[in-house]
Amino acid sequence: MLRTFTVALAVALIAPACSSSGEEASGHPNPERAVVAWFEAIDAGDVAGATASVHEDSLAIILSIENDLDEATTASYLDEGVPASTQGAYWVSFSEGFAEFAARPISSLTVGQSETFTAEGSEFAKVPISGGPSTDSVVYTRMRDDGSWEVDLIATLSDGFGTLLADTYQDLSASEEADRIRVAYVDVVAPGVWAAITDGAYGDDFNRIALALVGQIES
Repeated sequence: MLRTFTVALAVALIAPACSSSGEEASGHPNPERAVVAWFEAIDAGDVAGATASVHEDSLAIILSIENDLDEATTASYLDEGVPASTQGAYWVSFSEGFAEFAARPISSLTVGQSETFTAEGSEFAKVPISGGPSTDSVVYTRMRDDGSWEVDLIATLSDGFGTLLADTYQDLSASEEADRIRVAYVDVVAPGVWAAITDGAYGDDFNRIALALVGQIES
């Protein structure tokens, strides 16, 4: 279940240890703490904490495209939140899958110093994950309206999910549920993808796919 996300993030984030016990699961004061709290909540089985540390609509969209959910279910997740049972199964699967793939728990990863930047009017931060076989591993975080930080799954995973995001958008119907998803693409997907484009971490091939996607969303 949800192996695509697990493997995609595992490939990007294999690295050695870091810890930040005692941090709040939400309302994180800086990007680094948001990432560390997310990692620790996943491994601790803290479902509410793991979900609170990420942009929840970005989680709903990733779940939708990865599992080919119908438009009604996706719209429900966006309007009412991802059900607690789905969150629980997801984070358990993610924790176990990451540990199996990387031979270490996700909370053992090293989180480096963030770099903040603005993309399409929103404040983002690139948080490097260093020390593993990849020297360019990052997690992207996004500033909330209250000035705290959360993990943006769209920006973080857009390199691996860009084509799926584009295909899903192209296939949306003319229903009210599809219109709700289109709003999420404007509010959540486009800013996240723009953040990845602006930062430039994923290279020219990604930028071509991503620019085509945001062009469709914003047209």
